[in-house]
Amino acid sequence: MAKVFVKPRKARPFWFGHPWVFSGAIDRVRGTPKDGEIVELCDHDGHVVGEGFWNSRSQIRVRVVSLAYEGQLGTPFLLKRLDRALDLRNTALALPKRTQAYRLVHSEGDGIPGLIVDRIGPYLVVQVSCLGLMPHLDALVDRLVERENPKGIIERPSQIAAEEEGLVRQAAVLSGTAPDGEVEIEEDGLRFLCDPKDGQKTGWYADQRDNRRELAYLGAGAEVLDAFSYSGAFGLRMVSHGAKHVTLVDSSEPALALARAAAERQGALDRVTFERQNVLRYFDHLAKEERRFDVVVIDPPKLVHRRAGLVRGLRLYYEINMKAARLVRDGGLLITCSCSQHVLESDFDEMLGSVAKESDIRFQELFRGSQAPDHPVLLPLEESRYLKCRALRVFGTARRPTAAHPNDPAPDEIPNDLT
Repeated sequence: MAKVFVKPRKARPFWFGHPWVFSGAIDRVRGTPKDGEIVELCDHDGHVVGEGFWNSRSQIRVRVVSLAYEGQLGTPFLLKRLDRALDLRNTALALPKRTQAYRLVHSEGDGIPGLIVDRIGPYLVVQVSCLGLMPHLDALVDRLVERENPKGIIERPSQIAAEEEGLVRQAAVLSGTAPDGEVEIEEDGLRFLCDPKDGQKTGWYADQRDNRRELAYLGAGAEVLDAFSYSGAFGLRMVSHGAKHVTLVDSSEPALALARAAAERQGALDRVTFERQNVLRYFDHLAKEERRFDVVVIDPPKLVHRRAGLVRGLRLYYEINMKAARLVRDGGLLITCSCSQHVLESDFDEMLGSVAKESDIRFQELFRGSQAPDHPVLLPLEESRYLKCRALRVFGTARRPTAAHPNDPAPDEIPNDLT
C-alpha cells in the first residue's frame, strides 16, 4: 500500500476526522498509487493517521475513510458503514413511518465518501462521485437490495464526478426495474410526485423536509411567491396550511408539471399559479408592476460548485436575495436558502447583511435551519453542513418604490444561465 505523508503541522485536522486531504497539504508520496486505490495517510513523521482513496486528478488527493483505530479499509469495512447508515434511517430516525422519500446514505456524513443513496417511494436512486468506490459498488448494491428490497435501483451520473474525479458514469438500472414515469410519494400526510429518472438531483429535495414542516404555518392566509420551486414542495405545504394563494416559479416545465399534478391531488389548483420563467427576470417584471407578497420563498440551485467560484456565487446570492426582498410587503417574510457547501454559514449571513444594508431594509431572523438529519453533518467537516435556511421578517420596504434603488445590480449583470 502506498503511503501519503502530509506536510509538517498539517496533520491535526485529519487526526480529528477531517476527510479531505488537498494537494497543498501533501509533502511526499511513497509508492506509485493508481487513481482510485487505497493509500495509507501518515503525518510528516510517519505516524499512520488512517486509510483513504487516492486520486491524482482531484484537488482532494485523498479521501480519508478509515482512521487508524477503526480498521482496514475495504469492502467489508464499507458494508459495515452502509449497515450503520441504514440503521440510522430505519430505526433511530424511523423515517419510513413519516415519509416515503429520504436519504439513506449521505456520502462523508455517513463515512462513505462519494456515495449518495435516496429512497424515492419503492425505488432507490444512487449517485457515485468517488473513483475509489467503484471496486466496491456491486457489493454495496447487493447489500442495498438485501436490506431495502426496492423495486429497482437507478444510478444517476454526476457531472462534478466526471470533471473532478475522472469518473464517467452513465444513467443505468443497477438492480430491478426503473419506473415508467413519475413516482408518487407521501411526506407527513401530503402527496407529491417525483421523477427519479430525469428529475433534478435524485428526484426529490429531502434535505428541506424539516424546514418545510417548520415553516409551512407561516403561509397561513398569505399570498406566497415560491421561486425556484421545482415540484412545489415549499409552496404546496403552505397551501395545505391555509395559504391564500401561491405562485410557483421555475424554469423547468417538467418540474412545474409535477407540481401541477400534486396540487390537483391536494384539491388546490384554484389557489396555485404556475409560472415557467427565468426567476431573476421574473422578479424584475414583478418589481416593475410593483407587486408585493406576504411571503417570498427562494431556494435556488447550487450556485457554488467549487471553492474558486465562491466570489461569483455570493454575488448571485446577493442579487437573488436583493430582488426577492424588494417583493416582500413591509413586515412580511423572506424565506431564503443556499445548498452550496462552499458557502459557509458566516458567508451566507454576511451576504444577507449586505442585502439589508444596500436595500435600506431590516431583517429580523425568526428561523435558522439546516438539512434534515438523514443528511448528517460530519464533524469537523464544515462543508458537510451545506444547507442554510433562514426565515426573515422584512421591515422598511414600504419606504420607497419596489423597482428603483441606486444600488440595484445593473440589468446586464443578470446571468442568462441561472435557471
